[in-house]
Amino acid sequence: MGIRLSGISIRCGIGLLALATCFGQTVIENPKKPSSPAAGRSIKLVEQMRIRDDGKEIVFKYPGYLQIGNDGSICFANGFEHFKYDAQGRFVYRIVKSGQGPGEAQRATKALLTADGVMIQAIDPPKMMRFGPKGDYLGEDRTTTTDLYEFVTLKDGKIYAFLEETPPWNDVPRRDYYEVPYSLCVLSPDLKDIRKPFQFPYRWYLGRGFGWQQARFDFAYKDLQTIYVVHGIDYRIDVFNAETNKVERTITRKYDKVKRPPDPREQRPDYNGPPPLEFYYDINKVLVAGDHIWVITSTRDERQSRLVDVFDARGRYIDNFYLEFPAKFTPVGLMLGRVALKDGFLYTVDEDAEGFFSIAKYEIRDKLKR
Repeated sequence: MGIRLSGISIRCGIGLLALATCFGQTVIENPKKPSSPAAGRSIKLVEQMRIRDDGKEIVFKYPGYLQIGNDGSICFANGFEHFKYDAQGRFVYRIVKSGQGPGEAQRATKALLTADGVMIQAIDPPKMMRFGPKGDYLGEDRTTTTDLYEFVTLKDGKIYAFLEETPPWNDVPRRDYYEVPYSLCVLSPDLKDIRKPFQFPYRWYLGRGFGWQQARFDFAYKDLQTIYVVHGIDYRIDVFNAETNKVERTITRKYDKVKRPPDPREQRPDYNGPPPLEFYYDINKVLVAGDHIWVITSTRDERQSRLVDVFDARGRYIDNFYLEFPAKFTPVGLMLGRVALKDGFLYTVDEDAEGFFSIAKYEIRDKLKR
C-alpha cells in the first residue's frame, strides 16, 4: 500500500494499515496557557544520588535505555552490556559479555525488565536472553529476527514493543519527505511469533539508498489501554489502546514553536543532507506522572531550563513549569531512553564539563505536588 507525504506516494515492503480510520477519534485541543495560576514557575531538581563509573573496570561510554524497577533499582545499557544498581546506588550486576556464546552478544542490545528479572534481545547473534534479578544467566532462545525492538511491557505472556521499520531506500522516485511506518508489535517471548496490529506514520527524508529521520518518536506507558505516543514534529500526543489497537484520543495545544539556529554544517557548499529545519521538534519527551502526563517541550527560559507541560488524565492542560538542573551537569538528551520518572523522582543520563557520563536521581522540589 502506498505511503504518502507531501503528495508523494511510495511502496513499502510491509502492509500499512488504514491509518485514516484509526486516528482522530477524539481531539482534545488545549489553549496556549494552562489553567493553573502558578504556571510558569521554576522547579529545582535536587540531586539525591549519582552513579559514576570507576574509570577502570567499569567505564560508562554512552549509557542509555534507562529503566527504573518497581523496587527503585536503576538499569541501563552501556554499549551491548547492561548494568543494574539498587535503589541506594550499589552495584548489582554487569551482564552480557562480548562474544557469540550463551549470555554473550555483540553490537546493540535492548532490555525489558520483568517480574522475574530482565530479558535482553541481541541481533548479533539474533536471540532473546533471560537473566535473573541478580544477573544470573537463565537461558536464551535463538531467533531469526534482526529487528531491534523498543520494548514496552510483558503482559499475559506477550511482549508489546515498538519497531522503527526500515525505509524502502531503493523505491523512492526522488529526494523528498516520506512517511515510513513505526509499528506497534505483539511478540512471543522467544520472538518467533511477531504480529504488527497497528502502525504510526513517521517522517523521513529519503533519497535512493539513504535517508534521515525527520521526526520525534517517543512513548510513555501507563497500562495497555493507555500508551502515550509522539510520532511527529508538532505538538501532538496520541493516546493509544493496545487492547483495541486504536488511537482513542489525541492531545494537542497551541504552541509557539522554537526557532532552530543555523547549523554551520548545513551552510557548507558540499552539504548533501535534508533541508535545514526551521524549528525544533515541539516535544522532546512524554512521561507518566501518577494520574498526570508530563510533556518536556523544546521551550527554554533564559537559564536554559526546560519547560514541562502538565496534562490531567482527560488530556486537559492544567499546569507548566521550568525544570532547573543543578550546575556542572547537563542531561545528555531529555528523550527516549535517557530520562525516566518514578515515584516522584527524575532520573537522567548526565554529562559533565569533561565529558564523563553519570546516572543521576533527582528530587523534584515543588510545593505543588504532581
